[in-house]
Amino acid sequence: MDQNVFTSLLDKYIDGSISTAEKVQFAHLMELPENRELLEHALQDAMLTDKYLFPLPASETNRFIEQFTTQVHELPPAPVRPIYTYRRWAAAAAVLLLLGTGAYFWYSRMPASRPIASNAQVRPLHDATPGVTGAVLTLDDGRQVELDSTGNGVIANQNGTKVLLRKGQLDYESGSGSTGISYNTMTTPRGRQFKLVLPDGTKVWLNAASSLKYPTAFTGNERKVEITGEAYLEVAQHADKPFILTAANNVTIKVLGTSFNVNAYADENAVHTTLVTGSVQVAAVNGDAVTLQPGKEARLQKKTGKFSVLAADEEQVLAWKNGYFYFDRADIQTIMRQIARWYDVEVEYKEIPDKKFSGTIPRNVNASQVFKILELTGNVHFTIDGNKVIVRS
Repeated sequence: MDQNVFTSLLDKYIDGSISTAEKVQFAHLMELPENRELLEHALQDAMLTDKYLFPLPASETNRFIEQFTTQVHELPPAPVRPIYTYRRWAAAAAVLLLLGTGAYFWYSRMPASRPIASNAQVRPLHDATPGVTGAVLTLDDGRQVELDSTGNGVIANQNGTKVLLRKGQLDYESGSGSTGISYNTMTTPRGRQFKLVLPDGTKVWLNAASSLKYPTAFTGNERKVEITGEAYLEVAQHADKPFILTAANNVTIKVLGTSFNVNAYADENAVHTTLVTGSVQVAAVNGDAVTLQPGKEARLQKKTGKFSVLAADEEQVLAWKNGYFYFDRADIQTIMRQIARWYDVEVEYKEIPDKKFSGTIPRNVNASQVFKILELTGNVHFTIDGNKVIVRS
């Protein structure tokens, strides 16, 4: 088959004008193992260019391929010969990914007669820069230390425990002359995230608009901390001292040594606890409790106080920690809550699009680039009024 035929089918698929017969022909070309491998490489290469903004994780590539393969199996057979057009694959992959994680998520939602939005249709927007490493440390005596601008070294000495800042990470060093316990609170404003190591060696990553209250030394039979917002923890193992975390007064999480993520933002409908390694017990204030195994998530609905346990999408849960947004059939309000925290903007809705969005976007780009990507779907539009983002369908 001539390469021009393949190229023509590809162009028609992208702009939505492909017929059913042509779609069958084109789909079966992509089902061949040689083309599957070609697609995988093209997806990765397309996302490494300056023109497109998605840093595609390997698992997203596999997911994309699996979704398209599922669609292929629903079509009748149409024997054809393979065609190799590497450059066109890269271009197509980039365009399709601008529409979501899987190509046919968006294709199935858009009428064939409706063209995909082009860059020329996206209005210029004022920029909000992405969040950075930084936090505010509130000491036991009420003093506050802005960690964004503080240099490395000892920033406080509380009852014999040194508080040290090293390369953007906070550590505690207990001395032999410790005389008591002080409590510190680490707060990340919107547009900031931070990592610290607690006195017991537990590592904590705080997402934007979050806080963690903890002692400067763990004494007694338990290690207790309190969190609001979202954090990922790698808890140091001390079998004789359980680690107990209270999240926004909604749930209590008890662990011995494990790694997990907790999302307890006040503006979310549920508290999510996702276990990566080890084992945790998650208890609600009404006494209900569940025990999680790795790969599971406990979801506590705030209105009902009821738990549900489901399989966790670890990559989606930890995307914030790993430097990108991850949306899987998310509504625009869910997306904008994350954007508001990271870019420190206010959101106003003139209309709420009745659409779901899927895809990954890096967290180190300006807000205007995020909005342009979302606008390319043709389903949502943004305008900026000072620090306010106005959303329309």
